Amino acid sequence: MSDNLAALIYLKGKVHKWKNIALLFAILSFLLVGKSMFGSKLSGDGFEGGDYIASIKINGVIMEDDYRSKILKEIAEENSIKAVIVNIDSPGGGIVGSEILFDDLREIAIKKPIVVVMGSVAASGGYMAAVASDYIIAHNGTLTGSIGVLMESPEVTELANKIGVKFNTYKSSPLKGSPSPFEKPNPAVDLVIKESIADSFEFFSGLVQERRGDKIKKTARTVFDGRVFTGRQALEAGLIDEIGGTKEALTYLQNNKIDTKKLSVHEVEIAEKNEKFFDKFFGFLPFFDGVNSKSSSHQIMAILR
Repeated sequence: MSDNLAALIYLKGKVHKWKNIALLFAILSFLLVGKSMFGSKLSGDGFEGGDYIASIKINGVIMEDDYRSKILKEIAEENSIKAVIVNIDSPGGGIVGSEILFDDLREIAIKKPIVVVMGSVAASGGYMAAVASDYIIAHNGTLTGSIGVLMESPEVTELANKIGVKFNTYKSSPLKGSPSPFEKPNPAVDLVIKESIADSFEFFSGLVQERRGDKIKKTARTVFDGRVFTGRQALEAGLIDEIGGTKEALTYLQNNKIDTKKLSVHEVEIAEKNEKFFDKFFGFLPFFDGVNSKSSSHQIMAILR
């Protein structure tokens, strides 16, 4: 009887021991899964621990993006990130979105060196983002520049007349809600729109002058006429600093006291993975304000293009 009792106690102890091991394993698994799901967004490619150089990508049309701003602010504050390589492949975007991106990148540049590497296109709003860096690199065939502001508004009054549709607009003043696709343009509206575009252009060109004024060739007055430059032309005009790619970016960082031989480069994702396809697609349209649209049936947005 005593032997049976001893065996029972022994088996109970064994079961209790394995229960504790299983519980500990479950806790560790939960922590690992939780870390992968909710851990730092700055680890990039599963990288953990140690100092490194962050590589970020700015692709497509530039719009306002709270998630992007959040991650860029984290990059600015992250002590383990010693430098940032900004890869830009963008034709431009909204004025406000481009301005916010410029400000976010400047916030990083104040605390650590950043270098821009342009891809196929880094024009207009893409170039505004680029000038946040003190050093800009482009490929020979990169299309950049396009420093200017564009606003487009369709007009369908003649089409409406042909199909027998009439639009009645009631508003408090002649300029309210103008330009509108349902009204013919008039000199007063044209003047107001041109003034707005001129003011936005003054902001954009002033930003370029501030950041690149000492490098832009005085003879290159065409820099601000809205034209697109190849990488080679941009170098000649002073819009960029060097022809090259990632290799040249690392050399620049090495010359700026960043030990690129000891620090590895890791990509940090700044785009939200669950971004809606249609939001991204319709972001190409000048009348689309994305998910944050303030519920207006018709909205015109000046774009950098």
